[in-house]
Amino acid sequence: MEISIWDHARYVKDRSNPYPEMAAMLRRFAKAGISRTDIYLPEVGNLDAYCAAAAEAGMTVEARLHPQHAMEQPPMRVLTEAQRQRMKQEQGIVLEAPCPCHPEFERQLAAAAERVLAQYGDRLMGLQLDFIRGPNARCLLDYPCGCEACRAARQRYYGFEMPPEAVLREPWYLYKETARLSAHVRSTVIAVAAVTHRFGRKLSMAARSNYANCHGGLGPAVLEGQDWAEWATDGLLDEIIPMNYHTIHEYFVDNLQAHLRLMAGTSVKFTSGVARESSMGLLPPSEFRRRFEAMSSLGVQSAFIFNKTNIYPDEYLSIIQEYATAIK
Repeated sequence: MEISIWDHARYVKDRSNPYPEMAAMLRRFAKAGISRTDIYLPEVGNLDAYCAAAAEAGMTVEARLHPQHAMEQPPMRVLTEAQRQRMKQEQGIVLEAPCPCHPEFERQLAAAAERVLAQYGDRLMGLQLDFIRGPNARCLLDYPCGCEACRAARQRYYGFEMPPEAVLREPWYLYKETARLSAHVRSTVIAVAAVTHRFGRKLSMAARSNYANCHGGLGPAVLEGQDWAEWATDGLLDEIIPMNYHTIHEYFVDNLQAHLRLMAGTSVKFTSGVARESSMGLLPPSEFRRRFEAMSSLGVQSAFIFNKTNIYPDEYLSIIQEYATAIK
């Protein structure tokens, strides 16, 4: 099984001289059979050192693009103070996120891909899109964006810039707002893919595990404009990695089976995401092994591991090594 990891380089303590720590950790990963690492650009600090350390360990590198951090001036969703207070009261958070429907979203994310690949393209196998969607479904339709692009679109289609409360659950409104968001997110994926392919690199994405009606998760991908099954059908990306981080094993397996069904017959590579530790919780080694047993039994050939600490005790690496060498 081809095994990759998401990396934040959080194990680096000496940020002024990160290479020794990066090289030591990546050698440890490579020894366990991990062949690819995806580095989170805002936290790596020194991508030159990281790429050099990965090359020394014999690993390939992707760079992850998160819209809010990759853009120079991200077009943020505009909320009124009343919306903010209601969101905080009802959801316990005030979610800040860029608006994918703003024309600057596509332009700036494609420009960010261009900047990274122009400088590091010869050392990267490609880019990975993260958070390529609208915000959390729970905070999306109830708190509509008031940026100039969203207001202008609503004025054209509905005759009002901001929806009255009575319209928020009307089928025609829900359909059009979701379709509008989906069209803009899809267009952005196409624009970034064009950049990566022009540089001869690949484009992957970290996808919502909950596509439409899968178990758990904060919201279905389709409602957030991330229709990754349709993108796979149309071959817009090279690889899709649903982030299947469930701590309940039955949910993990049900979602994995759904993902295999959704990706079947497409030309896009399917890789299953799996977590040692995420916001959903920590898997003990026995449960971590069960995830690999399930993937192996279902014929999954590629897995991507998330671990929020980036620290893997030896017992986890031994499980990874077992499955990394089981299918070659």
